[in-house]
Amino acid sequence: MIRALIVDDEPLAREELAALLDEAGGVKVVGEAGNGKEALLRAKSLHPDVIFLDVDMPGLSGVDVSGLLSEPRPLLVFVTAHQQYALEAFDEAALDFLLKPVDPERLARTLKRIQMLGIGETQPLEKLACYQGNRVRLVAPAEIDCAYVDLSGTQVQVGGEELHCQMTLKTLEARLPLIRIHRQYLVNPDAFKAITQKDGGAEIETRHGILIPVSRRYLKQLRDRYLLPF
Repeated sequence: MIRALIVDDEPLAREELAALLDEAGGVKVVGEAGNGKEALLRAKSLHPDVIFLDVDMPGLSGVDVSGLLSEPRPLLVFVTAHQQYALEAFDEAALDFLLKPVDPERLARTLKRIQMLGIGETQPLEKLACYQGNRVRLVAPAEIDCAYVDLSGTQVQVGGEELHCQMTLKTLEARLPLIRIHRQYLVNPDAFKAITQKDGGAEIETRHGILIPVSRRYLKQLRDRYLLPF
């Protein structure tokens, strides 16, 4: 089940989109917001898989909201009546762009794209599809050292190599035996070689020599898990 947040300053627009998502099936609308500030608060508390985000709102615009979202970021689908916002939306790494009034068939294609990314699925993955150019490698979870996000998307470290993955960190966390140690990093506990205390946090060295930061927020779970002295 895909968890969706609808953000639009027009109540009727939110109601209509919620009805379309309900008709499409496979989507649970976990919340709504009528402005950008409210959207940021809802995103932080509800952790949606995807935000259907109006671009043209008073105060914080949809593009403003996109730039202020915390990691791990949900997928973004911009929704607007103005075609001219399309390029700006995709500059913000939006998954898709829907024009109002939203066409049910066009919405169905968007939801299909979301499902293809594994969003809403919780069944453990036996293999993870990773990419090197036009080559696809099927990687067993035990081979993975860590996964992280950068400007080009989700990356996975396998045997000292960096591979690209189309799934979000949130999906990988739900479907692989990886633990979160930073808002931008997941790590395989079986890949730990050493943990070093750093100012305000720690640093993990993996079996292949990769150094991964541990934020203060996630350090406690490592202390509890490994009985660390710091």
